[in-house]
Amino acid sequence: MKLKCSFCTLWMPTLITSIITVLTFLVMYTFLHHSLSEMLQAHKHTQELTKKIERMVSSTLNATFLGSEEGFLEAVNISNQIHDDILLIEKNDMYNTASLFDSYEQLYKKLISAVSYNTENRLEDTKAALEAVKVYTDTLEGRMNELNEYFNKREKEAEYTLLAMMLFFGSLLLFIALFNGFYLIPRQVIRPLEEFAAALQENEEKYRIVANWTHDWEYWVGMDKNIIFVSPSVQRVTGYTQKEFMQNPSLLANIIYPEDIPIWQQHVYEAHLPNRPEEDAQEVEFRIVRKDGDIVYIDHICRPVYNYDGTYMGVRVANRDVTHKMAILAELKEKNHLLDTLATVDGLSGLYNRRYFNEVFAREIERTKRTGNILSIIMCDIDHFKLYNDTYGHQKGDAVIKQVSDALKSTFSRAIDIVARYGGEEFVILLPSTPPEEVKKLAEQARENVAKLWIEHSTSKAAPFVTMSFGAACCTPDISLSGDKLLKQADDALYESKEKGRNRVTVAEC
Repeated sequence: MKLKCSFCTLWMPTLITSIITVLTFLVMYTFLHHSLSEMLQAHKHTQELTKKIERMVSSTLNATFLGSEEGFLEAVNISNQIHDDILLIEKNDMYNTASLFDSYEQLYKKLISAVSYNTENRLEDTKAALEAVKVYTDTLEGRMNELNEYFNKREKEAEYTLLAMMLFFGSLLLFIALFNGFYLIPRQVIRPLEEFAAALQENEEKYRIVANWTHDWEYWVGMDKNIIFVSPSVQRVTGYTQKEFMQNPSLLANIIYPEDIPIWQQHVYEAHLPNRPEEDAQEVEFRIVRKDGDIVYIDHICRPVYNYDGTYMGVRVANRDVTHKMAILAELKEKNHLLDTLATVDGLSGLYNRRYFNEVFAREIERTKRTGNILSIIMCDIDHFKLYNDTYGHQKGDAVIKQVSDALKSTFSRAIDIVARYGGEEFVILLPSTPPEEVKKLAEQARENVAKLWIEHSTSKAAPFVTMSFGAACCTPDISLSGDKLLKQADDALYESKEKGRNRVTVAEC
């Protein structure tokens, strides 16, 4: 629609102006051609009249000197023809009669001259004839003057008409030119172009701000793998300038951290596969080595670029410096690990706490019910620990708990073993898939390891050093067996060890 309006308002007046100009010159050409034809025709009539006048003069002379009446009749006849031709010239608006009259006048002078030198006897007749010719000549001269005035008038009218036409069409062309130059072209061409240029500049400024002021490092790789655009943020992230990246398209590959090169190569292979959909964004994280040697973590996202007709134009990439984020994640991971440790580990002994033991114990009960494997549990505590605290103090007592915990951890060191502080001086050990004889062997080893610590305990009734009593239960859980029941059996076995004098191991089988 805009193109149509532009044609109507701009090109149509120009087209009309061109047509009018061509028609104007055609009219002028036709008028001048017609005038030229009239001049040629008048010239032709002038030549014919001149010949007739010569014949008339010749006939008049012959009739005068030779006395031939036929000559006079011929002269009269020619004179009548000349008269008729002059009337025809006047009727057809022919001009240039001045040359005709000049020719006639010259011939008349020749006639007078010829007669003046004639010495014949018929001089009187000649004079009479010349008088008649002179009368006719005067009459012809008057007619010629009238015709000259008439044709001069018509010629001036034609000149005025031509001048008026030229002034009119010239003014029209000047008006159209001024209208196009000062109104139509500025309004329909210059103003839209200025508005378009202003809009283009505004959009260019927007895109420049978006591209150059983005915090992320962005770039565009063309089909030939050369970099078409790279944002100024590249220097903030990598330490290298835009110019360095534009001059060396492989610079990014050169600064990839050595351990992450396989990740980068795999990503490049997948990112440049043909016919990838535009919304298919490929994301990968890797490390780069900055120009100053620092290690930077990069979150790299790229997607294919297509123009308006679907032609593949390369890959558009956004790189974000996530070093700070990775540091935060590492810190959070460490804190989470610490929280998990605090939630599952006893602070004094360094063993698992009772809450964590209960969770694992419940899972093991259900698992062994499904698999039918044996599940063993040991409960143990430090003999006469209250007396030890009363004798040596609680600080010494806490040190004993740490030493005993280390001895238990070193004894039950399998990955499947769970050693936990159950409360105070009491401990519990969960031994999945461990038969009774192995349980008793490990319990005896743990008892000996604690005794070999040779921690003085003068008020103990079991020995002069710190000792432990153990009670174990080994069962194959069934639907009727619960965790509480298995713990009760281990606790009863521990009670039996204490009843028998402490510092011993008792194993109960279900």
